[in-house]
Amino acid sequence: MTAETTRYLELLEQRIALMGSLAEELAASRVDVVGLDIAGLEARILKQEGLCVEIRALDTNIDQVQRQCNARLNLAAADSVTPAAKVANTRMRETLARLREAQAKVQLLNEAHRTLLQRSRRTVGALLNSYHSFALTYPDPSSRRTSSEERV
Repeated sequence: MTAETTRYLELLEQRIALMGSLAEELAASRVDVVGLDIAGLEARILKQEGLCVEIRALDTNIDQVQRQCNARLNLAAADSVTPAAKVANTRMRETLARLREAQAKVQLLNEAHRTLLQRSRRTVGALLNSYHSFALTYPDPSSRRTSSEERV
């Protein structure tokens, strides 16, 4: 296995690990949304953004090494296939399959999270509409009463 191939596999492993962390953060943020833990949700969003930045930076490195690997693989394809090349190809296929699984999991969790947030937005909207419809009947609980209102 060449140094470029080894480096490429290492970068893919790092990406798989980051995607796994992102999946965990998405799953955990669902608990924060359901529990109305706004501070927890905001902290998770910051972690998710940081993971996405790391993934984007890693993708740049992956693209560079992938181009080098492809050039080397094209040259090696003309030669006879060695046992080491077969092992490298098998490992590459397995790693790419795990990467596809991780990406599919993140995509599924991201879609579920988006749906949850949309439904939460509708619920909050309905509660606000209800609150506004009774605004004339009941005083605003968040406003301070003046001293004349307190006496009545």
